[in-house]
Amino acid sequence: MSDSISYHNALIQGFVGAAGAVPGTVLSFPFDSIKIRQQTTPGLSLFSASNTQAAWGFHKGMGHAVNQKVMTRFPMFLVSAIAVEKAEAFMSEKRAAFFGSAVSGYATGSIASIAEWNKVQNSRGGGGGERGGLLARSIRAHGLFLGIQKAIKRAHFCGMRNGCFDSIFFGTKHILTSRGYSDGTAYASAASVAVVGDFAMDVIAKRLMAVPPEDDLSKYKQGMFRETFKAVAKEGVGIFRGVVAKTGEFAISYFITGLCAATIMEKTRTLLNKYQ
Repeated sequence: MSDSISYHNALIQGFVGAAGAVPGTVLSFPFDSIKIRQQTTPGLSLFSASNTQAAWGFHKGMGHAVNQKVMTRFPMFLVSAIAVEKAEAFMSEKRAAFFGSAVSGYATGSIASIAEWNKVQNSRGGGGGERGGLLARSIRAHGLFLGIQKAIKRAHFCGMRNGCFDSIFFGTKHILTSRGYSDGTAYASAASVAVVGDFAMDVIAKRLMAVPPEDDLSKYKQGMFRETFKAVAKEGVGIFRGVVAKTGEFAISYFITGLCAATIMEKTRTLLNKYQ
């Protein structure tokens, strides 16, 4: 396959991820709000997280959520398609789906960390970007070098989490679609498996994002894997509080993306061919 065809198909995959993310995020956002509250507030039950405010409050921060999902999923699907194809030169298709997506996931997750920080801050009532950007506030509070370092640490943790999720998601989706499952079923099932697989890492990333930029990050001195293992050892199954809400959120969101995939691919391919 030539490079032009490779990037052409990768661009189509990118549009599938971005376009499918919009309706999927809007419909699944109440689950996202509940999940964030449970992840960032230790001991909060599903019932308590669901009753902390009026129904309209569940959509506070939805704009940032849609922004983050589009920012993440367009490059997530696009870069993954490119990375997987490049990896196929050195390994089997199945292994390439897992490995290539891990690399691309780290990159896209790091880039989208600012949007995720805004979403988490708004979901917790912290104001997010309304009080200044993450990097600007971090630099004002800690100085140029340390402020940038703390912002990079947040981006790194988000990248590690995304790399884990993307690897599991695209690898599992590849297996399911190769066995004849429909796009909707394959997307939703792969997303559910990925949620459980990376959930503990997601908790750590969300807790780090919940810390105001002005506060110290000494509680998170170690890397993502060590912080995750430490939290699991300390909290046990309690760290998976919120996994039900997140599984529901992602199953709905990715099922809709899967349902839209064929139509989006056809429309995008027609549009791209028109301007070739």
